[in-house]
Amino acid sequence: MGLLLTLPGLFPVAWAAEAAPVEIDRETAVKTALSSHPLVRMALDRSRAEDEGVGSALSDYYPHLTLSVDQLFLNTAFVGGVFPDYQPIAPELLNPTLTQEITDFGRRHYRVAAARERLESRRQELAEARLSVSYRARVAYDQLAMFEHLLRASKKNVEDAALHYRQAALRLESGFGVVTDVTMARLLLEKTKLAEIRTKNAWRKAQADLAYAMGRESGSFKTRREALPEPSPVDLSSAMAYAMAHRPLLLAARARDREARNHVDEVKTRNFPHVSLFAQGYLLWGVPATISGAPPGTGLFLPTFQSGVALTIPIFVGGEIHYETEKARMEARRESEKTRLVRIRIARNVRKLVYDVQTQEETLRLDRRRYDHARTNLGLVERRFSRGLLDGVTALDAETQLITSRERLVADRFRLQMIEDGLDREIGR
Repeated sequence: MGLLLTLPGLFPVAWAAEAAPVEIDRETAVKTALSSHPLVRMALDRSRAEDEGVGSALSDYYPHLTLSVDQLFLNTAFVGGVFPDYQPIAPELLNPTLTQEITDFGRRHYRVAAARERLESRRQELAEARLSVSYRARVAYDQLAMFEHLLRASKKNVEDAALHYRQAALRLESGFGVVTDVTMARLLLEKTKLAEIRTKNAWRKAQADLAYAMGRESGSFKTRREALPEPSPVDLSSAMAYAMAHRPLLLAARARDREARNHVDEVKTRNFPHVSLFAQGYLLWGVPATISGAPPGTGLFLPTFQSGVALTIPIFVGGEIHYETEKARMEARRESEKTRLVRIRIARNVRKLVYDVQTQEETLRLDRRRYDHARTNLGLVERRFSRGLLDGVTALDAETQLITSRERLVADRFRLQMIEDGLDREIGR
């Protein structure tokens, strides 16, 4: 219990207190997300790592130089002679070796090609991460703007409901109304207040979503008053063609597919002979002069070297190359099917989103007509209600229709924008 009582003091006040919202526009939200979101940084690091992988693969084209220093223990025949009384000696050997691959019949080429395709896939994955992060930031921004508008609409609904309640009370005082009208008006007022509380909490959660989409742990924001872009006509065939040519997710899958095919060719070349150039030098010291023939007091064995061309032909390695080739072929087929699956999924999503845009545009046109009708109808009903020509139920229905149509119009306009954001992301724009 004592620990629980001390927990609030462990956290900064900023976590509990609400700071004043900071005004932000859509472009700033997207730029902040792209610069600080962990998903983008992770994808960038993967891309840089694969960039180094290409350099590692290219290193096979250059000569390799190694140097080894060996401590030897000898007690047997040496250079055609025998140690005196078979006494062991402990000389040191310095062995520099230079090797240069002349040709391996395509193995290095396919290895480098696979590394470059892997790098291309990582770059496209970075582009996909940037696309996804910017999409989430735009949707979170639109969602926050939607709840800001809905919150203003909720406050207007409360004002309208309070006005209707006062009118019903005045009618009751003047003898033209009934108690039921006042009771129903009070109930409507309470419902609108509850709706305002729910909308305000949804607005606060939308702020948290925007902070997360921007790669921040916390933050309080408010959107800048910006006009939503007008919906542009959407053509299914052009959207599909653009998606198949530009979506980074599909381009990354195609690069992995090409990488797998290059890996199959690289494994197959292990059956081919290799031709390489080599040069080795030997410098041995610590051998008695009586054996080495070196001048007295030096203890050195004269350095020697050898060079030549080596032809290596694999004959039998226990079937390893065969199994590795079949494994690589299966992996290539899997990558090919994964690419086809990505293509099918993108085609389905683009088609669905284009239809969703068309449906939402028609819904929005209906919402505008419904809101205009509800506003006109409420004006007529209120005038007749104030004169005692209508009952409270009819007036309450008219007020409810206006509230519902206003909220639906606001929400559907932002839903259309979020659907368009999703379509832009799906086609890779």
